[in-house]
Amino acid sequence: MKILIAEDDPATRRGIEVFLKNQGMTVFAAENGEDALAQFWQNHPDLVLSDVKMPRMGGLELLRRIRKSGTSVPVLIMTAFASVEDAVQAMKNGAEDYLTKPLNLEELRLKLNRIREKMRLIEENRSLRKRLRTLEFPEIIGVSAPMRAVFDLIEKVAADPSIPVMIYGESGTGKELVARTIHLRSARAERPFVAVNCSAIPENLIESELFGYKRGAFTGATRDKFGLFQSAHRGTLFLDEVGEMSPALQAKLLRVLQEGCVKPVGGTEEITVDVRVIGASNRKLQTLVEEGLFREDLFYRLNVMEVTLPPLRERQTDIPLLLQFFAERYQQNSREKKHFSSETLRILTQYDWPGNVRELENAVRVALVTSPETVVRPQDLPDKIRQGIKPPAGEQKQAWFSRDYKESLQQVVEAFDRDFIAFYLREFKGNISRTADAIGLSRVALHKKIRQYGIKA
Repeated sequence: MKILIAEDDPATRRGIEVFLKNQGMTVFAAENGEDALAQFWQNHPDLVLSDVKMPRMGGLELLRRIRKSGTSVPVLIMTAFASVEDAVQAMKNGAEDYLTKPLNLEELRLKLNRIREKMRLIEENRSLRKRLRTLEFPEIIGVSAPMRAVFDLIEKVAADPSIPVMIYGESGTGKELVARTIHLRSARAERPFVAVNCSAIPENLIESELFGYKRGAFTGATRDKFGLFQSAHRGTLFLDEVGEMSPALQAKLLRVLQEGCVKPVGGTEEITVDVRVIGASNRKLQTLVEEGLFREDLFYRLNVMEVTLPPLRERQTDIPLLLQFFAERYQQNSREKKHFSSETLRILTQYDWPGNVRELENAVRVALVTSPETVVRPQDLPDKIRQGIKPPAGEQKQAWFSRDYKESLQQVVEAFDRDFIAFYLREFKGNISRTADAIGLSRVALHKKIRQYGIKA
C-alpha cells in the first residue's frame, strides 16, 4: 500500500513513518493539509492517515476536498481523546475510521489490515464485473456493415486503455455514446468518465475548466478548484469538438499529453494525472491541420486511433431497429403501446436524416405524443420529414407503367427484386454466400437473379 501521512508534529510523523515502512508500506509524509493535498494528487496514495489539527489546512478540510474530488481513497483520521467529536464529524463526512492519540501502533496495524482486505474485495468485485460484462452494445443500435465495422473498432481501441482516440462523425451520430462505450469496455471502466464540449464553453473559461485554478488566480477565484483532468484521474476525459480549441489552449493540451501532468491556472506546481483522452469532431483534424487551424504535433498525439461513425442515411437498414428501441424507451410506463404503420416506416426509412440518430429519436418521441391512436400514421410525423422524402416507387415509375394491371405489377415486383438484391450485394461487398444466407435464397437462385437483372456482383 502507498500511504500518505499528514501530521504537523515531527516526532509523531517520523514514528508513524518508520512503523509503516517496517510493515512494507510505501510512505509519503506532509506537515500540513495543503502539502498533503498536493502530495495526494502527485503520488496517488491508496490511503491517507491525517491528523485533525494542523496549520494551513486541518484534517477535516483535507478530507472534504478529497471527497469532493470524487475519489474513494480511504482516509483515517487521528485525533486527541478530548476531541472525539471531531472524529465523529469526520466519519459523517466520509472518513473510513479514526484513531485517538497517543496512537496505539498495534491498533493502527489492525485497522490497516482491515482496510487492505476491504480494498482487495472491492478490486475483486470490479474485476468480476468486468468479466461478466457482455459483449453486446446495448445503447448502440445497428446490424448494418458500417456499424459492424464500428463495433470491431470499439473492441480494438478499448483493449488498450491508454491509447488516445479520435471519433469522427456528423452531429447526432452518437460520438459521445461511442466514447462512453469505449470507456466502459476498457480497464478504466470503474473510474470516472468526464465529458466536455469544447465549443460550448467560452474561450476565457475553458482553460480553468480543464486544468483547474488556484485561489486568487483571477477575480472571483475565492477557492482552489479541481479541473476536469483531475476529476477524470485514472478514467477517461472526452473532449467533444476538440477542433474548436484556440491555438494557445492546443499548446497546453499538447503538454499535458506529453508530460502527463497539469498546472492549474495561477498555480506553480504541476499535478500528475493518469487520463485517457478521447476526442471528437465533425471535421477531420487532418483537414484542420492543412487549413492551419490545428497544431500538427497535437494531431499526432490525439489521432492515434480513429473511429468514424457513418451518417444514418448510409445505414438505413438500421432504422427499424432504432425505431423499435426508441419506441420502447419512451413507452416504458405506458399501458397501451403504440406502433408504427408500414407507410410510416417507409417514410422514416426513405428520409435522409440530416440530424442523424438524434433527429430520429426526436421524431419518434414527437410522433408517440401527437398520435391520437395506437397506430402512428404519416400525418403524426413532423412536416419536415413528410415533405423531405422521395416519392414511393410506384410514383417514380409511373411513366413506364403498362396499361395492363398484371404486367405493371410484374414490372414493380421485378424492380423491387433487382434493387433489393443489389442493395444486399453492396452490403456484403459482393460476397455471394453471405448475401444468399442473409436474404434467404440459395446460391444457385441468387446467381440466377444476378444474371436475370444484369447486376454486377
